[in-house]
Amino acid sequence: MRIPLIHSQRQLIIGTVIFLILLTVGVFAYQHAWQAPEAVVKINVTNRGISLPDGFFLYQHLSAEGITIKSITSGSDSLVISFNSTEDSRAAEKVLKRIFDDSYRIE
Repeated sequence: MRIPLIHSQRQLIIGTVIFLILLTVGVFAYQHAWQAPEAVVKINVTNRGISLPDGFFLYQHLSAEGITIKSITSGSDSLVISFNSTEDSRAAEKVLKRIFDDSYRIE
């Protein structure tokens, strides 16, 4: 004799909804866990009265080191440099920390 696991249509609907919710949560968690880290470097000024570096100056120095820049975006108090790869962003961070003194925060 077989014992049915689902006794009513209501249990089937509730089980399906729970399954779909768990599936959706799993997909989002999987996407978040496997996203590539953002390939950006942000430059901030630590002292008032000091201006942000010129984007062309940054481009020249980083290009001379073989680092490819995707874009340079300026904000009110920072510059954000985007790269095509995390390797380029790590290399750029090292170069920029070598170029600038403690008046600039590189992150």
